[in-house]
Amino acid sequence: MTGVTDVYLMLSQPQSKEARLRFWSFFQRKKKPKDLEKFVLLSWKRSCSNLCSGILYLHPEIIMQNELFNPIDIFTCHPRALLLGDSHADKWWYLARNLHPKPFLEQIRSGCVANGTKIKSKGKMVGFKSFSDHWTEVGNEDIWREGILDDPKIKKFTISRDCELLAHTSMKRADITSRYLT
Repeated sequence: MTGVTDVYLMLSQPQSKEARLRFWSFFQRKKKPKDLEKFVLLSWKRSCSNLCSGILYLHPEIIMQNELFNPIDIFTCHPRALLLGDSHADKWWYLARNLHPKPFLEQIRSGCVANGTKIKSKGKMVGFKSFSDHWTEVGNEDIWREGILDDPKIKKFTISRDCELLAHTSMKRADITSRYLT
């Protein structure tokens, strides 16, 4: 006999009370919390990456950051994730991020704020958007290559625009209107 019958016999007529408790404890174990799946949205400028980021941000199980490695500043959808402590003055800023990219990535990938609470309670994935030139402009190509591109655990999504003329026109319009997020 195998399967359900064996389980029934084990529970109804165990060899000892200890054996039954040991057997039952197997089913009562608490599951370890799973690590968040990690991803990066690789895109080119003017490729509708903000639209895609916005859609991902609205999903209840996805913690979507924005351009975390922009050379100008850290652009995030979750500003509390940048806090290092309880004070709003004690937070990551772009120069510290450039000097210490590994600890910065670890904090972002945790999906938690400084006190350990999750950014989204149902969060299952955490990721951010990056352009190809973000890493080269701040001199962190090795972190980019080793910590993201060569890591098989990190999911990579690529967005590009087929028509270069439309991308160029979109960039010129953004330069004139100073509206880069549309």
